[in-house]
Amino acid sequence: MGPMKKALLLAILPLLLPGVLRPAPGAAASPGEDLLPAPLRSVQVEGLRRTREKVVMDLLPVRPGELVTPAALLETQEEILDSNLFAEVAVTPVRPIEAPETIDLLVVVREKWTLIPLPFLVSDGSSVSGGLFLIESNLLGRNKQLITAAFAGGEGFSGFFLYMDPSILGSPWSWRLTSGTGRTDYVHQLPDGSRLRRYTRQQHSFGTGIGYRFNREVRAGAGVRVDLRDISSFTPGLDEAEPAGGVFFEPEITAQYDGTRPRGVLRLGPEIGTRFRMVFGEADADADAEADTDTGPGWEISGQASYSVPFIPAMEGRARVLISSGTGEMAPADKRGISARDGFRTLPYQRTVADRWNSAALFLELPVLSRSWGAVVLSHYWEGGAFDDPAHSRQHFGGPGGGFRVFLREVAIPAVGLDVAYNMIDPSVVFSFSLGARM
Repeated sequence: MGPMKKALLLAILPLLLPGVLRPAPGAAASPGEDLLPAPLRSVQVEGLRRTREKVVMDLLPVRPGELVTPAALLETQEEILDSNLFAEVAVTPVRPIEAPETIDLLVVVREKWTLIPLPFLVSDGSSVSGGLFLIESNLLGRNKQLITAAFAGGEGFSGFFLYMDPSILGSPWSWRLTSGTGRTDYVHQLPDGSRLRRYTRQQHSFGTGIGYRFNREVRAGAGVRVDLRDISSFTPGLDEAEPAGGVFFEPEITAQYDGTRPRGVLRLGPEIGTRFRMVFGEADADADAEADTDTGPGWEISGQASYSVPFIPAMEGRARVLISSGTGEMAPADKRGISARDGFRTLPYQRTVADRWNSAALFLELPVLSRSWGAVVLSHYWEGGAFDDPAHSRQHFGGPGGGFRVFLREVAIPAVGLDVAYNMIDPSVVFSFSLGARM
C-alpha cells in the first residue's frame, strides 16, 4: 500500500473505532429532568430503520434498576451519538403512571447514511492516484464495520479489506481483521528535497487484533500483522542500505484515554494515546548482498497528548494544544511515516519517515457556517519540531498553516478537508488532504 493510500486509510480507521471519531451536536438539557434522580424501569427506542434495537441498548450506560441522574441522562445521549450511527439523538425521561417512583427513558434517533461509495483523487505534486472506497459502518444493522478499497496511479496499485466488530456480543471487547495487497513506489526525502532512498515494494499483508473498553474514557488493544514483501528497483540517496524483502511480523499494543466531550461540532477536553510496536522476521535467502538484512527485532514507541479549551465561546470554537513524540530503531521499510498529520503538516507530504520525532502545535478552530447538512470549520495553526535518523542529521521544521473541514451530519464519514502549511526552516509550501478527520 502506497504512502498516499496508507495515509487515507489511517485517516479513515478512526471512524471504525467507536468513540474515536465523534463530531456531534452538543447535548442540550432534556425535557423531564425535573423527574430525576429516579430508578430506571424500561427503555423505549424510536426512529430505527436499519439498526437493531439491541445495538442501542448495548450503548446505554445505565440499565433497568439503576439510578438515572441528570449527569447520567447527558452521558446516555453522548454515548449513543459517539457510536457515529445517528445524526440526532434525544433522550427524554418519562414517569410511568403505574410506577410513579421510577422513570422510563424514551430514546428517539435519526440514523445516518452508512453505506458509502467514495471515489477519490489525490496528488503529491509528482504523481496522481485515484480509487474507490466502499464503506459500510453499520453492517446488517448490527454496528459492524466493513471497508474495501482499490487504488491505482503513478505510485502503483493496491487494495485492502477491513472488518471491525466494536462490541463482541455486546461486550466491552472488540475485534478487527485486515488484509491488503499491492505494488507501490516509495520515495523518502528530507524537507530540503534531499532524497534518502527510493524503492518499489510488492506486499501482501494479513492482520488481526482485539481491544477492550474499560470505561467511556479508557481503552486498550493488541494486534499482529504479517507482511510478505518483495523489494525491487532500489535507488540509493543519502541512505545506501537497501530494504530487505521476506516475511515479517509486526505485533503492537495501544492504549488511549479520551476525556473529550462534544461542544457543537467540536470536542473539548484532554486526550492521550500511546502505541508500542515491533517488527521482526526472516529476510529472503536470495536477497542482494547490499540489502539491509537487519530484520530486527525493530521497535518503536510513540505517543501524543492534546488538550482543547473554548475559543470565542459564542461561536463554539476551540483552542487546542497538541504534543507528539516517538522513538525507536527500525529498518528503512518499517520506519514510521510522520508527515500528513497534525503537528507535522509542514513536512514533505507522504515522504517523511523517521526513527525519532517530536513536535508541538497550537490550533485555533472556529465553525463559520452551520446548516442542517453539516458545518464548515476553519483552522489556523503553528507547529514546530524535529526528527532524526541514522541516515541523516537532525532535521528541524516549523511554521504556520491553515485549512478547513467540512463536517457532514448525515453520513458516517463526518469530515473532509484540506490543509496548506509553510515550512519556514526549509522554505516550502505543503498541501495535505484529510478524509474522515476527527473534529
